[in-house]
Amino acid sequence: MTMQKEVVITDRQIPADVIRAIADGRKIEAIKMLREATGLGLANAKVLVDRASRVHGLNKPMPSAVTEDAGTGKLLVSLVAVMVMAVAYFFYIDV
Repeated sequence: MTMQKEVVITDRQIPADVIRAIADGRKIEAIKMLREATGLGLANAKVLVDRASRVHGLNKPMPSAVTEDAGTGKLLVSLVAVMVMAVAYFFYIDV
């Protein structure tokens, strides 16, 4: 039974070419490169690349549920329109 030497690497010791891959948004390639360069396992390499991508990765804004142009004015107009339709519906149904 052969013992495999344990590899310890921090996010500050990631090679420059791996950092470039992370900065370009190529995380899978960065994980492969890190594994080849260090001998790390898949899970450990993924954790390090994920940590490094927080600092060096592409800044992708999260999609917003509410758009910038959807203000309270449009909401108020929508509510008034719904109320008018509800009143008209109940008025004509009861007649």
